[in-house]
Amino acid sequence: MKFFCFLVVLCVGFNFATADPTNPTKIKVVIDAGHGGADTGAQSNSILEKQIVADVSSQLKELCTDKNIEIILLRTGDEFMSLQDRVDKIQSLSPDLVISLHANYSKNRERNGVEVFVAENDFTMESSYFGTKILESFKRKYFKTSVLQSANFFLLKNLNCPAVTIELGFLSNAEDMKYLNSEFGQKFLAQQIVSSLD
Repeated sequence: MKFFCFLVVLCVGFNFATADPTNPTKIKVVIDAGHGGADTGAQSNSILEKQIVADVSSQLKELCTDKNIEIILLRTGDEFMSLQDRVDKIQSLSPDLVISLHANYSKNRERNGVEVFVAENDFTMESSYFGTKILESFKRKYFKTSVLQSANFFLLKNLNCPAVTIELGFLSNAEDMKYLNSEFGQKFLAQQIVSSLD
């Protein structure tokens, strides 16, 4: 119940750019492509989560043309980074928002759609604001989503800034795979995230 109370508060009007709108400041957004290296993440046949999220993050950076938003990719290659290394590197960048990208897998092959998670901490209100905007962006395109969820993922709960984890879809679901494993689909997924940052 406490978590949903935060959502009521944020609807009052939390704003991404709290600075004077006549003097906009650049917003720094770190994109964390999950897994990497020997840590492949979820897998469906030869299709690996680590590669899908890396491709989507690259598309996201390319599609974000807003000069007031700086996109920083935490992982640009196929290297392994521990969760603590990710937290340490992100903290050194002092971002305004962190978006951690992942792909889901379920034994129930009917499960599909985008899921977004935030942690319950000092930044829950701000994180929930962005998480809600991301989900709404997908809903406008009639893409299946769940409600915003709370989770104590290591990355989310240990960052000192707003952060969300996005599960971009299920590798175990045939419909989601049309998006996850195609250039068109990855571009679509990235575009919905970019459009939520305005």
